[in-house]
Amino acid sequence: MKKKGGRILWLVYLDSSIPRSRGRILPQSQSVNRPTLQEVAQALERLGYRYQTFPDKKYPALWFEEKLQGYVVVETEEEIRAVAAKVAEEIKKQRR
Repeated sequence: MKKKGGRILWLVYLDSSIPRSRGRILPQSQSVNRPTLQEVAQALERLGYRYQTFPDKKYPALWFEEKLQGYVVVETEEEIRAVAAKVAEEIKKQRR
């Protein structure tokens, strides 16, 4: 999904505790357990992407889940799955 010249990256897309039927787009092996908006922002900075964060927004299918609140608009023309995979890998490195 595009927004203002970028791609929307919801926290749900990266979360290994969320099933694919609820919104996760990465395979379980590439996903991260409960990523935070700060971790995603730090990973995007390290990867050299320009982005904007929206911390108060909730993923529509999981509107009741407070911990997965927020998304990032990444200014890129890459597919969101490719960006999500890079971000998840960077978060894994950061957590080690």
